[in-house]
Amino acid sequence: MKRTIIKKFTNRITVIGYCLLVIGLSSCVDTIILPNDKTVEEDFWKTKSDVKLMVNGAYSSMLSENVIARLIVWGSLRSEELIPASTLSGTIPEDLTEISLANTQEDNTFADWSAFYNTINDCNLVLSDAAKVMEEDPSYTEGDYLSDCSQMLALRSLCYFYLVRNFRDVPYIDQAFKNSSQDRNIPQMTPDSVLQHCISDLETARKNAISPLAFNNWKRVGYMTSDAIDALLADIYLWRGSIHHDMADYQKAVDYCDKVIESKKEQHTLAGNDNSTQTYPLEEGRRTFLSLYQLKNAEESIFELQFSSGVNTNGGVGHYLCSNNGRVDGVPYLYASSIFGFRENVYTTGTYSNDWRGLHNTYSTLVNVGELTGLNVRKYVTASTTVYNSVPQQMPAEQRSYTEASDKNFIIYRLSDVMLMKAEALTAMAAHTFAQNQAQAADGEAVQEDIETLQQAFELVEAVNTRSRETTIDVIKWNTYNTSEKMEELILAERLRELAFEGKRWYDLLRYHYRHTDGTDYSTTLAAQKDLGRQFTPVYQPMLSLMARKLGSKSGAVSAKMNDETKLYMPIPLSDLSICPVLRQNPGYNSTEDYNKNY
Repeated sequence: MKRTIIKKFTNRITVIGYCLLVIGLSSCVDTIILPNDKTVEEDFWKTKSDVKLMVNGAYSSMLSENVIARLIVWGSLRSEELIPASTLSGTIPEDLTEISLANTQEDNTFADWSAFYNTINDCNLVLSDAAKVMEEDPSYTEGDYLSDCSQMLALRSLCYFYLVRNFRDVPYIDQAFKNSSQDRNIPQMTPDSVLQHCISDLETARKNAISPLAFNNWKRVGYMTSDAIDALLADIYLWRGSIHHDMADYQKAVDYCDKVIESKKEQHTLAGNDNSTQTYPLEEGRRTFLSLYQLKNAEESIFELQFSSGVNTNGGVGHYLCSNNGRVDGVPYLYASSIFGFRENVYTTGTYSNDWRGLHNTYSTLVNVGELTGLNVRKYVTASTTVYNSVPQQMPAEQRSYTEASDKNFIIYRLSDVMLMKAEALTAMAAHTFAQNQAQAADGEAVQEDIETLQQAFELVEAVNTRSRETTIDVIKWNTYNTSEKMEELILAERLRELAFEGKRWYDLLRYHYRHTDGTDYSTTLAAQKDLGRQFTPVYQPMLSLMARKLGSKSGAVSAKMNDETKLYMPIPLSDLSICPVLRQNPGYNSTEDYNKNY
């Protein structure tokens, strides 16, 4: 049936109209960008504390519900991890259902990049104006300035990496918007170009990066330190390697993962811990949930968005994942899909009761969500520090408190994530070697896998998996996963077990798709490819099967709609298209087409 397009401009600030909107509200310099008590720019950028306010403001902008909600929706709802509640009405529940069932339209609430461009502009302001403070305030040294620039380059690159992975072709802005005379009619850049800018900026940032050893408090993982920069570089190279099948990019990913791993080992030793019984400084599985999600800022963490109850509350987690969320309905927007249920697919390397993550990630009681079933998410949500043995339990409602959920940090990178990134890069390199050898082999000649590289990958996965086992009876075995194809499947499954609901899964699936497809052109925008009359790259069907397995009878219809690369990315925000003539819509979306609903 046809659906009338209704423009949703409520509560939305567009990237191109950002400053125009603010200047329309005030005759002075942007009072949203600058702290509320500093409304005229010439009175600002005078002291070290002014710069600190702006740097902290850039980090704080990442704490908004608009950002956290998109990290969850873009990274987890679009995958098989989450399903939307069916009992709620209103714009947000409807838009979540659209996304889940591949009916996303241009005016969808979550087809909105403004929150990330707000952070980017905050970073650009520091990069543009902080240098002048050295002339005004002798206490603001060159070392302070270089450290602040390092953090802002890294945080800006993180935002652009999210934008590329979700919109593909995005405007790249490295200047600060301050007044209405600046040109904001900025076209999209190809993803290859944006990612290269990010890599260049991150390599610059590394030269003056803060060492995590400089702090013994939350700042160790609350700032973009050298570890966070290396983790982000590894992630970008892994992404780019998957797109281009580039072994040099995969090797770079491995190299940066190694830097993080070695740094974590050094920190563990310097903290007076004994390394003799473990290869990697990972928390014991029974305590991992408590350490990472209850106490926060764990030793193995790398970068977390910092929340504190009553100061900066995590409304994204509270409203989207928490049953006791402060709303009258008391229903979360999103549930974990039934694949996380008792003895279900996620934990098939053993039994549900033998994996601490199976006991900790969700509450055990299934709930009806329309035609589907789901579970309440426990990770990031629960106020309970209870550690289970063997049998999953239904926690009482008072231990699912929005007040407590609002205090939970959101983890961007941690050590096990980086270890599994390295395993993925190594496996892709082994698969490439195997394919090359097959192509060069004579008819009937046996071709061997790159066993040495695969064993390195397996050892990393094994370390993550084994630490999560209540017993070692059911640990994974090398002989079961000694080919590149089986190892790839193992890593995909292990990342789902380890990183569920942390906004990672959709990007894992996209890399899986790209590794198995040819013809992707990341150096040309989708709109330009359409103008050239090109066919868009089909989506790898096994990836779609994983993505749609949460949807039951609707899985086939959804997979059919996700038929080419254009549908792997969100539509360009309609509100920006309407005011910026140089922006081009993703060809997979058209406001005049008929939408055949799956619901």
